[in-house]
Amino acid sequence: MESDPRLWLGRLAVAGPIAFTVAWLFAGLAQVEYSVRREDISALAALDAQHAWIMITGFLLLAAGTVALGVGLVMTLKGRAVIGSILVMIAGIGLLVAGLARNDCSGELSACAERVDAGDVSWHSTVHDMVSLVLFLALIAAPLVLAGSFRGAEHWHDLRSYSIVTGLLGFVLLVSFVIGAAGSWSGVLQRVFVSVLFLWIALLGLRLTQVSRGRAGQGDPAGA
Repeated sequence: MESDPRLWLGRLAVAGPIAFTVAWLFAGLAQVEYSVRREDISALAALDAQHAWIMITGFLLLAAGTVALGVGLVMTLKGRAVIGSILVMIAGIGLLVAGLARNDCSGELSACAERVDAGDVSWHSTVHDMVSLVLFLALIAAPLVLAGSFRGAEHWHDLRSYSIVTGLLGFVLLVSFVIGAAGSWSGVLQRVFVSVLFLWIALLGLRLTQVSRGRAGQGDPAGA
């Protein structure tokens, strides 16, 4: 049973969001004069961050867990989950790129904001922002698409409504963040937004491990 690769893929999917959350918590505490209320998570991995390696590690572990979930879903649900799983894997690859293509500085700080407005930013900072938008859109679309795959799937159908709510709530929170609806509380809003999406990854990873254990014991590799 322990040799079932889906079991380890599920465990990695659970561990990724946990590691990412721990990373921004500890990096935020270690960073001098950092405001969780108004500054975003990426600032903790920026070029001027004091302990950037903590947040970069969090990005990389989350990326690995997200890709692992996508692969595990394809192995378990087969063809019905291909499109949704590809969206999950795209998000995982995006997280990898976002973790390595670092911002120059914290865009919520006035000096950095002036640089951004003037276009005085590095290519990797631009890549980070563009890829972040793409990966978030992929993670919003993935639950909505996979909700259809969960219909009729014996061990997944109860996650259908939760996935729909996750996708819709994620979209509302992303729009609110982009338009600056939270004002000086944008850092908190971003953390709520990413937590909604990453909790979905962790819970699906947990379900994947449960299905893998149960199906391995029954000798059924399909897990659907």
